[in-house]
Amino acid sequence: MNNEEPFIGIFWFYNGSVMFSHAVPLSKGIHYGNAITGTKDHADYWEELKKGSLSILPAHLRTEYFSIPRGRVVYHSDSDQFFVYHGNNLKKKDLQQVAKLFHLPKEKTIFEQDLHYCDYSDEDWSTIFG
Repeated sequence: MNNEEPFIGIFWFYNGSVMFSHAVPLSKGIHYGNAITGTKDHADYWEELKKGSLSILPAHLRTEYFSIPRGRVVYHSDSDQFFVYHGNNLKKKDLQQVAKLFHLPKEKTIFEQDLHYCDYSDEDWSTIFG
């Protein structure tokens, strides 16, 4: 059993692994009603990463924070569960890497696809929203 404090925050996935993340211990998170989330958002943290860390990505993927798959880990105190919100392009083994990195307890972790993090073509969007 893992006794380490779970983390919450944001992540990006690329080429089979979590490429970038900003995680904080649950006890240091920001409270929004019944949710506790990390201290950074994708857009602002991507700007920080542009100062050097993004050089490991191909140039065409460095411009926008949504260029590679991303997600967020949030704790919901009302259900005592961690939610890993992610897009439509991560596989189960990818999500397991995220759970391990963030020290999430298996029995309290829910993986939930969230439209906000999905990567759809214009045709896909018209199907979704009619």
